[in-house]
Amino acid sequence: MSDKVAAQTRLPEEAASDEEGLDSLLTPEFRVINTGNRRRGVRLERLFWQVLSDIAQARGIRRSQLVGDILDEAGPGAENTASILRVYATRELEQQRRALAARGEPGFVVSLLQAAPVPAFAINRQKRLQQVNPEFIHLLRVVSGNMSQKISADVVHMSLDVPLDQIFLQLSEGAPTLQCGYTLTIDNKQRRGRTKVVAVPPAPSSALVGYIIS
Repeated sequence: MSDKVAAQTRLPEEAASDEEGLDSLLTPEFRVINTGNRRRGVRLERLFWQVLSDIAQARGIRRSQLVGDILDEAGPGAENTASILRVYATRELEQQRRALAARGEPGFVVSLLQAAPVPAFAINRQKRLQQVNPEFIHLLRVVSGNMSQKISADVVHMSLDVPLDQIFLQLSEGAPTLQCGYTLTIDNKQRRGRTKVVAVPPAPSSALVGYIIS
C-alpha cells in the first residue's frame, strides 16, 4: 500500500478521535450540591464542571463551595440551576479574556515600564524604541556622560545581539522570557550589557518589553 493510500485510511480514525473528545466534554454529569440546608441535584456538561473546578482552584476553595455560593447568590427562586452555572462559567471566561486582551493595550505596556525599578524599554519589530521609563533615561545620561542632557530618541540607537525575528519566534513557541546582550549608542558612546525580554500580548506580538539586568 502506498504512503498516500495509507494516510487516507488513517484520516477517519483521527477525525473520530476529535469527535470523541468533543462528545466527552458535552456529556452531562450529575452532581448533588449542598447549599445551606438544601441539597440540589445538578446535571451539567462535563466541560462546565471543569471550568467551575478551575475557577474554584484559582480561588483556593472546593468546587462544591463555589457552586453553592453561586446558587445562594442567585436566590431561592432560581430553579434553573444548570443555566445559572453555565452563565456564571461563561461570564468568568469572558472576563478573563478581556483582562488578557487589555494587557496588549498601549496603556498597559506603559504602566509596566513605569513601574519597573530597573531601566526598561519597549522595542517594536522595526527595531525602534517605543517607550522607555525614567530609569532608562537616567542610564542614557550616564552613557552620554552628561547628566543634564535632554535625551531625544533620534540620537539613541539600541540593538540586541539576537535577531528580533528569532526572539519573537522563540517567545511565540513557549519561552516565557529570553536573555540576550544589548548595545546602546548615544552621541558616539556605547554601553553593552544584558537584558531580559518578554513579548507584549496578544499574539502575534508586535513589540518586546525589555528589562536591563546588567
